[in-house]
Amino acid sequence: MKKFLLSALVLAASTFAAHAIEGELSGKFIINTNGDSVHFSQGLLQYHEMTSKWSFAAYQYKADNDALAYFGWGTSGWNSGANEYQPTSTSADPADYFVGGNENNNLTGDYAYADWGIYNPIKNGGNFAGLWRVLTHEEWVYIIESRPNAGKLFGFATIDNLYKGVILLPDEWVLPSGVTFKPGTDCYMEYETGNGWRNLNLDMQTNYNDNKYTLAQWNIMEEAGAVFFPAMGYLTGGEIRYPNDFGYYASSTARNGYTEYAMEFDNKSLLASDGASRRGNGVSVRLVTRPDSDYQGIDNAQSHKAAKKVLRDGQVLILMDGKQLNILGAEVK
Repeated sequence: MKKFLLSALVLAASTFAAHAIEGELSGKFIINTNGDSVHFSQGLLQYHEMTSKWSFAAYQYKADNDALAYFGWGTSGWNSGANEYQPTSTSADPADYFVGGNENNNLTGDYAYADWGIYNPIKNGGNFAGLWRVLTHEEWVYIIESRPNAGKLFGFATIDNLYKGVILLPDEWVLPSGVTFKPGTDCYMEYETGNGWRNLNLDMQTNYNDNKYTLAQWNIMEEAGAVFFPAMGYLTGGEIRYPNDFGYYASSTARNGYTEYAMEFDNKSLLASDGASRRGNGVSVRLVTRPDSDYQGIDNAQSHKAAKKVLRDGQVLILMDGKQLNILGAEVK
C-alpha cells in the first residue's frame, strides 16, 4: 500500500481524550443502552456565505448576527443526489431534500456526507471534517425520554430575560452552588409513550419562566455541563416563524416523504419520539462529537484488532490492519 505522511497527530486507542475537540461542552451524554457517549457543541451550527466556512455560535443561547443558522435537511454542501443540498437552499418542497433521490434514505451510511458535521470542517470545532455529526432519531429519544431519570434532566428556561428554550442536563449532573434548577417533571410535565413530554394540566402551564438565569448564572450552569437549546423557530419562504416560541433540531433520520424526525419543543411540550419538521423548513442544527462506536463499528465488522483514528489533510481516517479507511469505511489508497 502507498504510504502517507500524516500531517497531524495520531489519536490512539480509538478514542479522543476528554475535551480534546475544540468547541465541545463539558457535559457527557449517554446516547444508547450500550453506554456510548457524546458531547454537544458549544452552540448552533452556522454557515458563513461570504467565506463558505462553517462555525459554531459563540454562545449557546443565540446565533451570531452574520451567519446562517437555519438549514434544510441534509444540506451539508455534498451532492447527495437530492435536488437541494447546499446550505443556502431555500426550496420549500420536501421532495427536493430526498438524499439519493429516495425519501427513506437517512443521513448515515452511504449518505453520511449529507450530515453537516461529517462532511465539513468547523473552524472553531477542531477544523477537521468528520469530528462531528447530528444525533439519530433513536439517540434523541434515548436522551430525552429513555435514559435513567430522564424527567429530572430537562427543563424550560429563559436566559437574560430574553432567550427562551430548553435545557438538557448531562447524566452525571450535580447542581452547582449559586443557581437553582426546576426540572420539567416538577412543573406538571408528564410522559406520553410514543410521543414525548407534555403538560397535560391545562390549569398549570409549564413555560419558559420555570427557570430564569442572568448571564452570570447561566455561565455557572454551562460550566457544570448544562446544554441550552434556544427556541429559534424555523425558516420558510424567507421568513423566520415562531422565534422564541418553538424549537426544531435536526436528526439524521427520515420520517416520511414530507418530514424528518427532529427534537421539537414549545413552552408546553418536549418531543422526541414523535418530534418532526418538514424537510424544506430551515431548522436548527446542534452537532455532537462522534462516539467511539462510530469507529469501532468499522473495526468490529472487519477486524478483531483495535483501530486508531488519525487526522490527515483535514479529514479523519481510521488506521487498521495497515490500511487507512475513511469515515465511511472505504479504503483510502
